[in-house]
Amino acid sequence: MASGKTTRILSLCLLVGLVSAALGATDHGDYQVLDEFRKGLSNAELLKWPKNNQDPCGSPPWPYIFCAGSRVAQIQTKDLGLVGTLPPDLNKLSMLVNVGLQGNNLTGALPSFKGLSSLQYAFLGNNRFDTIPPDFFVGLDSLQVLSLDRNPLNQSTGWTLPSDLANSAQLTNLSLMECNLAGPLPDFLANMRSLNLLKLSYNSLTGEIPASYAALPLQVLWLNNQKAPGLSGTLDVIASMTFLTDVLLHGNQFTGRVPSSIAALTSLNRLWLNGNQFVGLIPANLTSLPQLQSLHLDNNAFMGPIPKASFSDFTFSSNSFCQSAPGVPCPPEVAALLDFLDGVGYPPKLSKSWTGNDSCTGSWMGISCAGGRTAIINLPNYQLNGIISPSLGELDSLAQILLGGNNLTGTIPSSLTSAKSMKLLNLSANDISPPVPRFPAGVIVILDGNKLLGKSTGKSGSSSSSAGTRTLVVVVVPIIVGVLVVLLAVLFLRYRKKWKKTAPTAIVVHPRDSSDPYNFVKTAVASTAKKIKFAKELRSNDGSGVVEEGNLVISVQVLRAATRNFAPENVLGRGGFGVVYRAPEYAVTGKVTTKVDVFSFGVVLMELLTGMKALDESRPDESRYLASWFIKMKSSTEKLKSIIDPSLAITDEAFEAVLVMAELAGHCAARDLYQRPDMRHAVSVLAPLVERWKPVDDEQECPGTDICQPLLHMVEDWQAADGGSSGSSLTLDGSKASIPGRPVGFAVSMASADGR
Repeated sequence: MASGKTTRILSLCLLVGLVSAALGATDHGDYQVLDEFRKGLSNAELLKWPKNNQDPCGSPPWPYIFCAGSRVAQIQTKDLGLVGTLPPDLNKLSMLVNVGLQGNNLTGALPSFKGLSSLQYAFLGNNRFDTIPPDFFVGLDSLQVLSLDRNPLNQSTGWTLPSDLANSAQLTNLSLMECNLAGPLPDFLANMRSLNLLKLSYNSLTGEIPASYAALPLQVLWLNNQKAPGLSGTLDVIASMTFLTDVLLHGNQFTGRVPSSIAALTSLNRLWLNGNQFVGLIPANLTSLPQLQSLHLDNNAFMGPIPKASFSDFTFSSNSFCQSAPGVPCPPEVAALLDFLDGVGYPPKLSKSWTGNDSCTGSWMGISCAGGRTAIINLPNYQLNGIISPSLGELDSLAQILLGGNNLTGTIPSSLTSAKSMKLLNLSANDISPPVPRFPAGVIVILDGNKLLGKSTGKSGSSSSSAGTRTLVVVVVPIIVGVLVVLLAVLFLRYRKKWKKTAPTAIVVHPRDSSDPYNFVKTAVASTAKKIKFAKELRSNDGSGVVEEGNLVISVQVLRAATRNFAPENVLGRGGFGVVYRAPEYAVTGKVTTKVDVFSFGVVLMELLTGMKALDESRPDESRYLASWFIKMKSSTEKLKSIIDPSLAITDEAFEAVLVMAELAGHCAARDLYQRPDMRHAVSVLAPLVERWKPVDDEQECPGTDICQPLLHMVEDWQAADGGSSGSSLTLDGSKASIPGRPVGFAVSMASADGR
């Protein structure tokens, strides 16, 4: 009986010992994983794990291992400098909660973390893992913090964040910096409403920040220094993320303006935007954010003034500010132009060109100045999108706004009607909406091609601009319209004193078309001792008038007959002068000189040779403007023959004269006024061409001077009567003051190599 009792006692002690041993031992599977980990390291001694102890969770536990009962819950080997690989079956540590392997030299492939449903923290950064398995994120339901920073994962191809991570609803911190993450920012992150830190710097991300991110409660957002092409788009989403405290976006391709709504980020402490392509003005409320202590804006295309900042870490170099110091405003004219640029969305080319604090110095694209002030905005067909800024009405010197052929929308600002110098507003072929404000008389408003304004709208704003829908050649002049009429008038100016006592002298002009209703017209050029002016008409017509200048009297009917008025649609107002041509420099200087007259003479000569209008929008684009097209065509004899008016019936012999006249026309219409000859030169070129011309239809006597002879003979007679002076000695006393000096080397004849 005693022996049986002893047996029961021994059995009970054995059972207690076995239970105690079972309670103190580590799960065998967990031990095997840790043992494999140790074997994969070349410097495992750094772990200080006992070699003959198979109980990591025993007493005492292994260093760097933390257990929950018999299961391994944490591995913390931060910054030990371990060298080696991780076991591929690391996910067998199924109760793992926290992995801290950062700051070592672990290499090879990352093991899959699939199924580690208890894992909350995974710090794997600053190692040398080179591959990440596609199922790494599967089943990480409890994950809160993940860091894979600075690992060369999938270096040759890059990798994208899989949608499996969307199931980690408790994720708060996601840091994947410099680990070859590629592609666009994943949309599914927008649904992770616990995420408050997102660091994805130094990767190869592309595209824009999804608009859905606006709902994220992010406090820290680092997207800086993506490899080309990098992230792009605007800051509109950022301005909606009101919890942000730290934002790094530098080193990307972000564009557009900094929205004024960024003032809502009242917790923002740091904002780095340097190294992007931001444009426009910096909102004044940005630097006044209550918590902001660091703002970097370098290397963008910001414009306008630099706002003041109360903190010291404020950098803004390499931009296009109008001033160099914070708090100094732009000049009013520059500010108005920048408002216009804002209205059209800051096109990159214009933003790069419009720099500095003076629009008339440097190279402001599309801007022309007069007297040091902005006179013309010339940006047709520039693909501008947006609206017309009302601030343009503040530019008192602005004479022309040429914005045809763009994509402008909205209405025409009423402030433009009060621009003091405004002469021409061309908004044709846009999407302008009504209403159209009424402009003062004398302002040409061209609106054809704007569908929203209706078909009837072509020009408006003045009586002179309501007669058609075509663009006028931009220039005003006291014109010379009939070639021979004008030449004779100029010659007679020189000799007015020679004929004080003679009777009036009549010059007969014969239009080439015998069917012309003005087949027989006459102008009188006369002078008396008392400078009596008169005009003699051979026929009476309604609307006739007389143009007088000094001792020159020209019948308006003669001008109409000589020019055929260049078609009714070319009439600017009433008066019979046909198209009014303005030389290019008049639009900027506002001055009329004899060089402007010469330009007009050249254009009229082109019209006479070709029978074409100076401007005809029904013609192809390249020939729409006669002057520029004619100059190109005259460079080739065959091309020139093809554009001569067929009704002239030019023979081969006569074509030599046409060549001379064409060359003279191009020379007279040169864009540079200093390249144009004076009328004396034009007379010397044309006079020999009319040597054989005689007005055989005039049966009246020609008292005073026998003008029924070739024009050249008449010139010679006048020269002889004046003491033998040559034709080159003619002077135009009344217009001397407006003739610019001839530049050195200016062509003195059409035969000169410099002639144009």
